Amino acid sequence: MNRPLTLVVAIAVGLSACKRAVPKGVDLTPTKEIVVGVEMIDYDDEHGAYTCHAPRFWSIHEDNGATFIGPRDPTTAGSSYITIVRYPGSSARWSDAQKYAESFWQVDPSHKQPALEKRKIGDKTVIFLHQERPFYKLHSSKAEYMLRSDHAIIPIQGGFFAIEHRAPLNAHERTLPVFEAVVRSFNPKI
Repeated sequence: MNRPLTLVVAIAVGLSACKRAVPKGVDLTPTKEIVVGVEMIDYDDEHGAYTCHAPRFWSIHEDNGATFIGPRDPTTAGSSYITIVRYPGSSARWSDAQKYAESFWQVDPSHKQPALEKRKIGDKTVIFLHQERPFYKLHSSKAEYMLRSDHAIIPIQGGFFAIEHRAPLNAHERTLPVFEAVVRSFNPKI
């Protein structure tokens, strides 16, 4: 057999073997839990830094962390987001979880520090806070609607992970339990 034909046959055999490796009807991402009607599956960070449960049918954007993009709110057209970012990896400015949590007054519309609450989740002590602030369209000075941001800051050796849930204020309660499930299941690998 000539060499190119041998290569084509080898690739075809290899691909057919791959097809047979996964039995038909097998769910490769089984549902781990259902939270307020949202199926949650296992999510492994592309860099191997953590695992957690994630909303199965939400979109995902992986760039400098992971962002899960939920359904749009029909009254505001704003979506719910859950973002996971590792520090200081994404910003050399922040390496201390407590100092980061204490800096939120800087982005608060009234320049007030949100109340911080520490909760034990499994073997982790997590810092929680939330804020409400107006949402502006790009290049606009008119507030379209209010956003609520819920934050969970999880200290690790040499830094921390910040998990944020952001949604229109009138819709945040619908997806807040999804955020809480992500935080509850969050498992740093470093």
